[in-house]
Amino acid sequence: MNEEWELLLEAGMGRGFTGTWVESGDTDAVATLLGADLASRQDCDLATAMIHYRPMAFTERVWAGPHSDGWTHVLSISGPPPVTTGLTEAGLRFLQIRTVDANVYDLFYGDGFTTGWVTQRWYGEVIAEPGSMLDPYLREVGRPECPEAVRSGSWDVEPDYHGRVCLETYLLLAGRVSGRFIDREWLGEKRTLHAIPPPLRTDAGP
Repeated sequence: MNEEWELLLEAGMGRGFTGTWVESGDTDAVATLLGADLASRQDCDLATAMIHYRPMAFTERVWAGPHSDGWTHVLSISGPPPVTTGLTEAGLRFLQIRTVDANVYDLFYGDGFTTGWVTQRWYGEVIAEPGSMLDPYLREVGRPECPEAVRSGSWDVEPDYHGRVCLETYLLLAGRVSGRFIDREWLGEKRTLHAIPPPLRTDAGP
């Protein structure tokens, strides 16, 4: 499924992508747990949502909707990645993939009780804690094929492609766990754009 990232790039997400897959069929409930203001909802396609595309901006917006049977997908349109504490407190499983420019961050996930990371190693290899919810999927995927330039100790390939290979593995894991991969049909669907207001300050400072 290597074409998933190419499709996301075509959609204009090269400066930053944060996708959160949540095991719940109730999109409004998921949006609420992520802090969204439901009164701000706007049903729209991705092209309309991307008018507001501002990775890491102060204004936080997400485009959320049904992903597969029993799963919701939340795509960050602007602002930082959504805070997932509410998902864990509600006992929901989730996966979150994040990139900023050429940087690919470790996959963050929750199993409904605790959270953890799928971390990156040498040339596209990623690891999860043994016994975690993603461990069996990783064993099924196996290790990526290592190019000769990397096997021979050359750094000509590793810096350019390591993050991309890890990202493709993360997207593959998300598709396997949720039961659906990103394709053109997925990108063409209508979902709901929400604003996430900044948290209220509870301190007594100025």
